[in-house]
Amino acid sequence: MTTSTLTKPTQHSLYAMAFLDTASETLLRDFFIQRCGIRAALVCRDMHVTVYHARRPMGVADGTETIQISVPGSELRMMAMAPGGENPRDDIDPRRCSIGLRIRRADGATRALETLRRRFYGLESVRALGTRQRSDRRNSAFGARNYQPHVTVLRPGAITDPDLSKLGEALRVHVPAIAFDRFVIRNRVR
Repeated sequence: MTTSTLTKPTQHSLYAMAFLDTASETLLRDFFIQRCGIRAALVCRDMHVTVYHARRPMGVADGTETIQISVPGSELRMMAMAPGGENPRDDIDPRRCSIGLRIRRADGATRALETLRRRFYGLESVRALGTRQRSDRRNSAFGARNYQPHVTVLRPGAITDPDLSKLGEALRVHVPAIAFDRFVIRNRVR
């Protein structure tokens, strides 16, 4: 009798992420912990926005570069980290989801992040995409169809009031701006 070993197919992911600088992450952590009374364990660390994600090898090496991107606090909105979570919906309970800061596209708040994202469009070959449509400013070839820049800031169970607009208003009063200082590219193979 012979036996064959089944091999699990490899999954490749490319992540391009802009990380908040230390001062911005500290400002957000202090706001959530001290002003809102959220337990420190429920506030995320290494806060970042995923600028681009692909589920195929794209021929890009891992790397880190210094960037300077500032986003006014007035352009930040709270959202439930679930499909369609940028708008209140009856089928999404924000108390059970991670919570993120959505960066509005208005007034050019996302322009610098979109410039970083644009670097990857030309790498989307037919071989990598298959039948998918290419990524652009608003659409993503991999993952969620609509690209919405956001930073996950709270873990599930961090909030008790499902009305995220109140939390967002308080945040905009206490957080004048957030800044990103590192652009990191990482390939992962599983």
